[in-house]
Amino acid sequence: MDSGTAASSDMLSWSDLPSVCASDGSCITIILPAYHRGIRALPYSTNLKSAVRLAERLLVRNDMLEDREALLAPLRELAKGIERSGSGPARAILRSRQMFRQFYLPGPAPLGIFVGTYFHVLPLLGQLCFERQFYILGLSQEHLHLLHYSDGECKHVPLPDELPRDALADGEFTAPDHMLRDASPAGHSADMRSAIVFSTSTEREKAHERLHEFFRLIDRRLSKVLGQQRLLLSGVDYEIAIYRQEATYPFLMEGYLEGDLHDLPLKEIARRAEKAARTQARVRAERQLRVLEEMPRTERISFDIRRILKAAEEGRIAKLILAEQAERGETTQQLECDSAQALLNAVAVLSIRHGAEIFVLPASRVAHSSPVAAMFRY
Repeated sequence: MDSGTAASSDMLSWSDLPSVCASDGSCITIILPAYHRGIRALPYSTNLKSAVRLAERLLVRNDMLEDREALLAPLRELAKGIERSGSGPARAILRSRQMFRQFYLPGPAPLGIFVGTYFHVLPLLGQLCFERQFYILGLSQEHLHLLHYSDGECKHVPLPDELPRDALADGEFTAPDHMLRDASPAGHSADMRSAIVFSTSTEREKAHERLHEFFRLIDRRLSKVLGQQRLLLSGVDYEIAIYRQEATYPFLMEGYLEGDLHDLPLKEIARRAEKAARTQARVRAERQLRVLEEMPRTERISFDIRRILKAAEEGRIAKLILAEQAERGETTQQLECDSAQALLNAVAVLSIRHGAEIFVLPASRVAHSSPVAAMFRY
């Protein structure tokens, strides 16, 4: 049993899930909605006190009486000390014999109280299955911009000194190989030393090649400072296409933000960046579901929750796709009493515990009767 002291709240990330999913036994999951002064919502302390009382009743109902008081006592203390008037995002409080942690959540969440063999992670997966930290490069021939996105917020990042600021910077580029200077004898004498110099391409082609060279240089030099974080591009279609042709950085995100970021407020950039990240996560999940649907019906593919649960217990899940309705409920009571939700949560927890790749899709996209699909390792 731990000391019963909750660590200070950090933002929950995907990297936290393996340790969260390692707990078993009597696990209490409490999700508190965001609270901000001036809105019609109950303070953290009021919701937490009610949640602790309900958690106690659920422990009794589920015959989880061992260590009941030891589990609940720190939660009661936390309810006394939690901010009465402070503002903040939604948070998840996790209590088991192995763990007592509280996390802020990156998005809104309804009140939820869950007691079971594992922590209830289904309501959290939709908030964690997309990129939540990445750089944004605003492409322009005249004004480059570098920003960093993290959990709904953007901030400007100074460009490294070694990066040219625009495509017209003198002395920054070497001419492409085919931009050669050729000569033809002047006048009628082949012996004359003077020559007529001409280019093998038009001025428009030169400008096009110069932009290629500019973006090639940006890609090579910027990749050294990104620390292998994902990079989202922003710009017009023409510039995005050229940059992708020249880029060798392996962590480019698939989508992009259309237009110039120069005059947009940071809050709007963050909103667009999150939307792009969510869209890309859905595209990846859609692609993976199509792979499963198009594969021959072999023993490695299943849409049957019981069979998938057995494979998850054996650590055989390679890829797991959950319908979005499987992670959300209209009321807390539905989630508490729904045995199907408990099965889905067990599948998710055991799959994460054994390193499976997780995808989340809207329920309307999963056309099968089961809200889950899986590919087995063997």
